[in-house]
Amino acid sequence: MNKPTLRGLDLESHLRDPARKQAYVTTMFDIIAPRYDQFTRWFSYGMDRSWKRGLIDAVVSRIPADARIVDLACGTGDIAFSLGSRLPGAIIVGVDAAPEMVVQAQRSLARRPSDRISFQVGDMMSLPFADGSQDAVTIGYGLRNVPDFHGALREIVRVLKPGGVVACLDFARPSSWLWRKLFLGYLAILGSLYGWWWHGEADVYRYIGRSIDHFVSWRALSRAMADAGLEVVLERPRLFGGVCLHVGIKKSGVRSPESGVDNKSAMIGCPTPDPGPRTPDILR
Repeated sequence: MNKPTLRGLDLESHLRDPARKQAYVTTMFDIIAPRYDQFTRWFSYGMDRSWKRGLIDAVVSRIPADARIVDLACGTGDIAFSLGSRLPGAIIVGVDAAPEMVVQAQRSLARRPSDRISFQVGDMMSLPFADGSQDAVTIGYGLRNVPDFHGALREIVRVLKPGGVVACLDFARPSSWLWRKLFLGYLAILGSLYGWWWHGEADVYRYIGRSIDHFVSWRALSRAMADAGLEVVLERPRLFGGVCLHVGIKKSGVRSPESGVDNKSAMIGCPTPDPGPRTPDILR
């Protein structure tokens, strides 16, 4: 099997073209999957753990103990496992577009088996869940990576129950011109060094800074969440707006947008006569 590579792919052109962005992102995460957890700890100087702990606290305090939760851009499953330890009665499905990330998550699951946590390959733009079926959706560093984050927010709102919670932790484009130059410059240099050191490809981690520059500020993301039908109840910017935790609640009466997903039969999250725990099917 050929090893995934970014060689020959132009980073900027893929970021500018939504039709090509997902292919680049999926390849990149397939490359970094085996070292993803180590990289995030080193790259953030350990701050990543406290940021994610804040996300988990915000979700757990707002949903029932037997909640249905979708963890988008689940990566190696750290958020899903943390939620599972805090809410042992919850059903948690981790979804990621990168097959190698899902492989890593499933390996972790094999070491700590649970019939209430599962992982599958999936597309954030077309989720395999019924309308209004989920109590919460979490996203760690994922919304910035989709071709259309407005569309992803609408899809998230579609699958949430009224009053359901979405918690998004992600990098954001700093509003200050000076800080943006310093912040993105630092990420570019450090990302390139890590890319060459671990993978022999500078663009593997240089993507982070460039994708932030193509994204929006944390305030603009708050507005986008509100436009999608969410009441933003928590905004927690860090690093002078370079990272932010957003928590939103689906407003009552928000209609689910039209979706290409067939929600009428065999959909994950549909009510079933069996009230016991159910392990969702793997898509592929």
